[in-house]
Amino acid sequence: MATDHDQQSTEILPAASRPQWRRSSATSRLVRLCIKELREILRDRRTIVTLVFMPLLVYPLLSMAFQRFALSSLTSLSEVRCLVGVAPESGGERLAGFLNAGEFLLRGSTPAGTETSKSSEDTVLNLNAEPEIQLLYGDKLRQMLSGGDMYQGVSTGALDVGVLVLEADDWAQSASVRRQLKCQVIYRDESALSKVAAEYITKRLNAINENYARDRRILLPTDVKLEPVSGSGGAAAFSLTTLVPLILILMTITGAVYPAIDLTAGERERGTLETLMAAPVPRLGLLIAKYVAVLTVALFTATANLVAMTTTLVATGLGETVFGAGGLTINLVAQVFALLILFAAFFSAILLAVTSFARSFKEAQAYLIPLMLLSLAPGMMSLMPDLEFSGLLAVTPLVNIVLLARDIFEGDVQPTLATVAVLSTALYAFAAIGLAARIFGTDAILYESQATWVDLFRRPEERREAATIPGAMFCLAALFPAYFLLGNLLHRLPGASIGTRLAASAVITALLFAGVPIIAATFQRVRFSSGFQLRLAGATTFVGAVFLGVSAWPFAHELFLFNELIGLGGIDPERIESVKSLLDAWRDLSPVVVLLTLAVTPAVCEEFYFRGYLMGALQKSARPAITIIVSALLFGAFHVIATSALSTERFLPSTFMGLILGWLCYRTQSVLPGMLLHATHNGLLLMVAYYKDELQSRGWGVAEQTHLPATWLACAVGGVFAGVVLVLLSTRK
Repeated sequence: MATDHDQQSTEILPAASRPQWRRSSATSRLVRLCIKELREILRDRRTIVTLVFMPLLVYPLLSMAFQRFALSSLTSLSEVRCLVGVAPESGGERLAGFLNAGEFLLRGSTPAGTETSKSSEDTVLNLNAEPEIQLLYGDKLRQMLSGGDMYQGVSTGALDVGVLVLEADDWAQSASVRRQLKCQVIYRDESALSKVAAEYITKRLNAINENYARDRRILLPTDVKLEPVSGSGGAAAFSLTTLVPLILILMTITGAVYPAIDLTAGERERGTLETLMAAPVPRLGLLIAKYVAVLTVALFTATANLVAMTTTLVATGLGETVFGAGGLTINLVAQVFALLILFAAFFSAILLAVTSFARSFKEAQAYLIPLMLLSLAPGMMSLMPDLEFSGLLAVTPLVNIVLLARDIFEGDVQPTLATVAVLSTALYAFAAIGLAARIFGTDAILYESQATWVDLFRRPEERREAATIPGAMFCLAALFPAYFLLGNLLHRLPGASIGTRLAASAVITALLFAGVPIIAATFQRVRFSSGFQLRLAGATTFVGAVFLGVSAWPFAHELFLFNELIGLGGIDPERIESVKSLLDAWRDLSPVVVLLTLAVTPAVCEEFYFRGYLMGALQKSARPAITIIVSALLFGAFHVIATSALSTERFLPSTFMGLILGWLCYRTQSVLPGMLLHATHNGLLLMVAYYKDELQSRGWGVAEQTHLPATWLACAVGGVFAGVVLVLLSTRK
């Protein structure tokens, strides 16, 4: 049986120095182990019941209950009085006459003796049930509005519907047009009663048009335009779409709970975990295999529930009732499924972290019951219509997915918050896997000796040459939400000068990107020189880094312009103007202050973590190319949300710079040349913007959003080539 020390000593070898057959053999063993775990869990009948039979029973029962609720509530509509305001006063009687005519046509089109009969579609919603409509105009309407206009009356709930009748003299003069009724129907989009009243009016006016169009192909008698408004007062309306995220998430949790218990605490209780730990696979590999099995079952459960829900809504005709006029579209289903994948990945990792500590099936169940109850609280938050999806909630686990799913169903998604919610949840999943890896298979738990949750915070006995991947990802999971929240708080800091904001931004960057990794390295007993790759490099390497820093920015600029061609995003005029005003404010400061706060500090601190701590951890178990690419992608994703607004146009240029910085760090085995390259790149761009007017006066200006001259690009190619050659020559040993 391989000891932890043997595994650690193997892991700290550089990936490039390991034999190829060992990497291939470990990968194939890991794949076979994943298949084995998945096969075993799918053989269990309890898993099949959760996967198949529960969705087949739950959603039809829910649809039947909802239909019964809808029928009973809509049947009583005849006892509900809807207040409809009509303006101007002369249009009230005209509208009443048209509504009476439409009512006569609708009743005349229903065969005698069949007034209570309904089609299969009408049976669902009982569309023949109609409310009592009371038209208000003149003095009664003015008294009801209390000096406000029609839009305000509908928005505050004083009126259920407002109708603006457009006078003939305002839009035409022909005699045929004067007989036409042209009106605008205003209703509250989130109020079911307001929608019913608006439908009552439009149905009768449309009935007149349909009857009139059978014999005449001229101007129709009525012209109706619906205009929804948002409510601004009164009790918030309850939307059925808020229930869907809660149901889907609860069902996904249900599918993942039993596999997580059985594959960890269940194996320990059966006495098979010791044999499994003796397999020639690292402990983290065993955990990943179990995670893949739990995640697969959770995704199967999520898919089965989503298919069952979609089929039920389509078969019963409830799609438009729950999701509005657009119904349940394929695009909506795809977005929800993507969120369920993310949620399943996050919660599966949480479940494994909890159940890995338990020593028996019952103990794991005792741990998970409070976890399930805690999961219900964020899920219930989606039922609060007044709860706004804000920056703090976007980085709150589970709450962000529930509220994002609610906004997707309601068609009101903010791209910045959605991106932050997705990235933060993915990072939390990595952190949970790292936590589970720290617990899973430890001697105290494996051999059933006394263990407590304090073991999670126990420092390793031996020093490490580099951080573990879970430890590095745990740092990133802490850095991401903290930087987002503090950055937004700084952006909204009232009364602060530009100098104060820049200084505060530099302090936040240093505390997070340097302070958090240092604390983590101290706790994990990681050597600073090797863990952060703080090794000395040759002088030629630093010269090459300067060449690369000066010459790489034209390519980053062209990638920035390339974003618009591929639809990744561009800068709108408003943001360009805000950047220009920010540059004008910078010019009131010393260029030294600008360089220190915006060039040197971010360069040193970001390289300290991304190319120092993170790349050092990745190099233990991944090939150099994979290490460079992964760190560059994370570096680019960070810069997308590094500002107060979603900056998708920064992803490609930042990732490109991350690739160069990663290659430089790999070649030199030091983070110091990358710090110089990064600071040179940032400083050059800042000084070009700072002295923009002076450069333009000398003919060096370049218009925004334009490609650079070919001579500039040629010089950049030469500079990059020189920098690469210098780095290769200084590291050829």
